[in-house]
Amino acid sequence: MSHPAGFEWNAELLGKHFPGGAAFLGSPSSNEGDGQRLAASVGAKLDRMDQANIYPSLPTRYEGRLQALPFPFQAEKHAIVVDRSGKRFVSEHSFNIGEALDRRDPLTRAPIHLPAWMVGDRRFLRRGAPFRWYARKCPNWLIKAGSIRDLATKLGLPQEELVRTVDRFNRFCAAGKDDDFHRGESAWEKFKAGGPENSLGSIEEAPFLAAPFSRSILGTKGGVRTNADGQALRPDGSVIAGLYAAGLAMANPIGTRAVGPGTTIGPNLAWGFICAESLLKRAFAAR
Repeated sequence: MSHPAGFEWNAELLGKHFPGGAAFLGSPSSNEGDGQRLAASVGAKLDRMDQANIYPSLPTRYEGRLQALPFPFQAEKHAIVVDRSGKRFVSEHSFNIGEALDRRDPLTRAPIHLPAWMVGDRRFLRRGAPFRWYARKCPNWLIKAGSIRDLATKLGLPQEELVRTVDRFNRFCAAGKDDDFHRGESAWEKFKAGGPENSLGSIEEAPFLAAPFSRSILGTKGGVRTNADGQALRPDGSVIAGLYAAGLAMANPIGTRAVGPGTTIGPNLAWGFICAESLLKRAFAAR
């Protein structure tokens, strides 16, 4: 059976399938793609290698290195997320913000929004105790400036575009409605934030601040293509006898999309069970 882990700690595989890499990784450092590489060596088809569990994360230290601590720090008042053009591209409260963050050019497969940044003001920092604590784990991760223009310069973003983006968001806050991405209006966002009135907060009070909001990967989701019994398949669709794949070592059926806590653990458990049932069924049939 294939090792049920991802390949995010394999720099070569990560660079190949995730151009631009990842800001932080939040998984065991043994996730180096052993299962994927071994399965491929015996002819298994690998698929969906450009998909992963991507989630907002704060920097922390574990095993002597920086790693990801999953935490939706951007989902607070007085903060927005902008891409490399200085524009917003998603509701900051979106449950699948990682999917939007990793959106690719259909031709080049390069990310269209990265690098991305969380931009906020003094009130965001005052409200975010966990943010302040973990920002200390990574020197220079948090960037401050006295104005939005100066912040844009420090981030390498177009000054005028970032100013327009912040001004537009501030007008939405004053009106109580996000006309661009409907922040706080979906059923999920109402549940988490209590509605637009509790999720919108203007960005007006200096100092202004920013933190990188590029990919943080909690586990890649690409791997061995399988049938419904978890058996590994060759490119022509034939079964490789005795080889099974589960969880993050298989071509995940839901890809980058998240479905809730346990988005990576659930497939490991479910497909591990399916593979075990399949093995037992074939073992008894052979008697």
